Amino acid sequence: MNEGFEKITKLREEVDRLKTEEEQAGHQAVRYENKIDNLEKKERTKRTHLLCSKAGYIESIFPVIKDSSKTDFIQFCEGLVKIPGVMEYAKHFKPEPIGEVMK
Repeated sequence: MNEGFEKITKLREEVDRLKTEEEQAGHQAVRYENKIDNLEKKERTKRTHLLCSKAGYIESIFPVIKDSSKTDFIQFCEGLVKIPGVMEYAKHFKPEPIGEVMK
């Protein structure tokens, strides 16, 4: 009878250990999910900043679009594309190192 009690005790200990491991794995999964969310948020923030920087530069070159609506801005861009040579320039544009541009 003593052997049966020892077996039951060991099995209960094993169940407790496995439950703890399961709980820890659940916490680790939550941490990984949070890390993924944070990385995705950082990437969206970078993208948003890049888009705002580009749009701000376009506004500085063409101040007429500063207070325009989305539709007006699209029409403005479509008008630029219709200017001879603009699309060709855009297709073949290759950025140069900043030192070359500043000469």
